[in-house]
Amino acid sequence: MFTEHLKIPESILSYGKLRVSWARIGKDATPYNTGSGYIPLINGPIGGSAIGWTRDDRLGDPNLKPEFTNTFETGAELRFLNDRLGVDVAWYTSKSTDLLIPLKLSNATGYEDFYTNVGSIRNKGIEVSLNGTLIKSKKFNWEMRINYSSNRNKVLSLGQGLDEVAVAEHFGYAGSTATMKYIPGYPVGAIFGTSYQRYYGSDKEDPLMIDYSKPMIIGQTGNSAGFPLINSSQKYLGNSQPKWIGSITNNFTYGPFSLSVLIDTRQGLKKYNQLANFLAAFGESAMTANRFDQVVFPGVLADGTANTQKVYLQQAKGPDGRNYGAGYYRNVYRGVTENFVEDASWIRLRNVSFTYQLPATLLSATHLISAASITLTGNNIWLHTKYTGFDPESSSFNAGSNVDAFAGFTYPATRSFLATLQVTF
Repeated sequence: MFTEHLKIPESILSYGKLRVSWARIGKDATPYNTGSGYIPLINGPIGGSAIGWTRDDRLGDPNLKPEFTNTFETGAELRFLNDRLGVDVAWYTSKSTDLLIPLKLSNATGYEDFYTNVGSIRNKGIEVSLNGTLIKSKKFNWEMRINYSSNRNKVLSLGQGLDEVAVAEHFGYAGSTATMKYIPGYPVGAIFGTSYQRYYGSDKEDPLMIDYSKPMIIGQTGNSAGFPLINSSQKYLGNSQPKWIGSITNNFTYGPFSLSVLIDTRQGLKKYNQLANFLAAFGESAMTANRFDQVVFPGVLADGTANTQKVYLQQAKGPDGRNYGAGYYRNVYRGVTENFVEDASWIRLRNVSFTYQLPATLLSATHLISAASITLTGNNIWLHTKYTGFDPESSSFNAGSNVDAFAGFTYPATRSFLATLQVTF
């Protein structure tokens, strides 16, 4: 704390501290993963009443090692104007090695996955916290706190001759399943899936990245004539990790009344919306409301010339006499993962709390209660997002999982209202 050694007026800089830290943290593997054995069979033989055993679906690694993370952080905490204004800044970088990951195996091996050490990941970022007392008087106070953090991560290597590791996947109709993969050079939350074919002309097409400025290729023959063509190879569609997160908390006090308001946000992340895929597949999505229309899809033919063919979006025979089979939304749209990886950024009014402190003169007459307050609280009151699912903060995987790229048939966060009476004797 350098302000203890410098003669700086507290009216200018009342507190100052610099910090530097390095840490090495280990993460052990889950038990019984250095080999393969037997596990209890749920609903075992003889009507489920007898205990049974079955071979484990996971192949363990006898050379398994702990996963380690080395972290370096430096920062500063400063307070100004007799502690009326404060700032806390931190920069960090960390590297995780020997990642403990279950690798998917072919069913022909007799196992589902191989639990082993694979590769390394880098994280680095910045965290900033600002706090201040904006108004301070005998009756009214206003305090504000702003938090901001931004993290960038990257898969550095995988080892063992691997080009990619499929961390998890989420089903989509007609081949539109989304996959979260670790690929060197890509972020940890990278989402991959099918996309529309695009016309690159003489330019070289990247095997994983999509150039969205390029026009879609429109089919010319058969059932695909007039419709966008699908690229069935999985390409990078977005990152489930936010570019930045932040929050603003305001606390107001006026005599016996106090009000607290918390707004938080996550920005710059993508998420696969499985619900939208299902709704589109069965014509329940608002997107499919135009299925009785005839349209000309913007794009080009294989030779680069503009598409001019009008097509009918509905099923069966169209006004032009052509049989469109199951229709555009089932034949094409639902089979393109790109359509369902959405901007999942959000701003949320997380919490509002209003408190009234009962007067001491009123409580003194009880000769028993020394203090009492009544609080009204609302949680998850308002949400702003472009995400079309129930809640962009929800996940199809449990809270302890590192898989956050998928959502769909999951409940949104609960909106709740509470009334609390607190009494001190």
